[in-house]
Amino acid sequence: MSPNHDSFPCTRAWTDRNWRPGWLIRAALVAALTLSACQAHPTTERALPFPKGEHWFNVSRPVTRRMLAGRVTLLDFFTPGCINCMHMIPVLAALMRHFGPDLAVISIDSPKFTASANPNDLRSFILDFHIQEPVLDDPRLTLWNGYGIEAWPTFILVNPKGDLISAFVGETSYRRLEGAISRIITRAQKAGTLAPRPLPLDPLAPARGLLFAPGKVAVSGQWVAVSDSGDNRILLLNRAGRLLETIGTKQPGYRNGAGGQAAFNNPQGLAFGPGVLYVADAGNNAIRAIDLSTFRVTTLAGTGHRAYDVDGAGPAPSIPLNSPWALEKVGNTLWIAMAGEHQIWKLDLASDRIEAWAGTGAEGIGNGPRRVATFAQPSGLAYHAGRLYDADPESSSIRVLDLRRGSVETLVGRGLFSWGFKNGPRAQARFQHDQGLAYLNHCLYVADTFNNAIRKVDLRSGKVSTLATGLDLPSGLAVLNPNTLLIADTGANRVLALDLRTDTTRIWPIQGAPPPR
Repeated sequence: MSPNHDSFPCTRAWTDRNWRPGWLIRAALVAALTLSACQAHPTTERALPFPKGEHWFNVSRPVTRRMLAGRVTLLDFFTPGCINCMHMIPVLAALMRHFGPDLAVISIDSPKFTASANPNDLRSFILDFHIQEPVLDDPRLTLWNGYGIEAWPTFILVNPKGDLISAFVGETSYRRLEGAISRIITRAQKAGTLAPRPLPLDPLAPARGLLFAPGKVAVSGQWVAVSDSGDNRILLLNRAGRLLETIGTKQPGYRNGAGGQAAFNNPQGLAFGPGVLYVADAGNNAIRAIDLSTFRVTTLAGTGHRAYDVDGAGPAPSIPLNSPWALEKVGNTLWIAMAGEHQIWKLDLASDRIEAWAGTGAEGIGNGPRRVATFAQPSGLAYHAGRLYDADPESSSIRVLDLRRGSVETLVGRGLFSWGFKNGPRAQARFQHDQGLAYLNHCLYVADTFNNAIRKVDLRSGKVSTLATGLDLPSGLAVLNPNTLLIADTGANRVLALDLRTDTTRIWPIQGAPPPR
């Protein structure tokens, strides 16, 4: 990766232990690419037409190249679930606000996983992350292959005449994109080619109930906590499901204080400690704490700004974080699945010191000593007897950290482009973008997110089995009692209870609130 990139892209050029850059846009555009800035010089190559017959979202009818004439177009090639792509969503929203009708952003789902090509799963992703621009589902990768792209995300800028102008690979800053778009608009104004016409925008409307895209769930002796991620708040319930407190407003923000006035941004992972609930506030790149006697919110770690720093270490409030996604408290240590860094971090609650503990920061599935191992967007944690289990969705794997020896091994999974839905011995079993874990009685339970299933890994026999199917992008799990798991069924905006005696699921009703729709 060029040092001028903001972060590593997720690319088909990754291997399990190496990354080789693929400068990526098709031959004529690659020849014009200025690698030092990830930006191409003007070229006479024309933008390709959109494939016919594919599904569009957020518009009332398919978008055509003719509709985009007279405005600058930014093509965003993404795949659902990719942390680098998710980091760019607010950047694209800010660009659309800034440029108004002079800019059209067209997001193109170029699926890595088979589930990502499913229109129902894609619809859930669009709703969960509040995506407003037109989205094209391109399951056959027609445009991806047509432009010769190999990395998520990749961005291509098209001028009002339909000429390909610039290409950006990987996470890219607002400043770089804004500067490139401004230059194209200035030239188009001088040439008299800037004349935008209305697009048939028709954003998806979510079915609204109490929950919106709940990401994680946690249980203590007294409490059940649910991260209501899409609505930027935390729900606190008793173990019978009665809603007791709502922490945070529905508006995204970064504010401490009383529970009703505090603000979060896409909160995800949760972990209980004595009298406190820890929150991985992913959108704010911070670890927050809720005092369970006063319900006041404070910040333990992070500056509120995202930074790529694989060697981060120091006083927790001064170290910037990168999309913390899951938490697990063990003694005085809070373990953090740092999805944006592809690392596992460690927060010492006694000294308030935080550090990157395992992983080089490269995306991969490499085993070995903790400082040379690689991870792939860690998003779920569970602990038992000195072993920290991690769900690595981008490699569809489960990793195991031996906290005493400081080593990492792979329990299930083969590589960044190996996934499926297969039971049996763990060496042969396959998951698809698994994001949640829970440990109970020598078994590891897995939210197999893109397979819409709950799976079980028997740690004694090494066998993998399926307990429940037909869910909607489940992302979080917690043990309610020896016979029951709670599931954050993210795409369906609900919490489910799984009876481990019968392997049946039911909606876990939240009392004092309207039922989910």
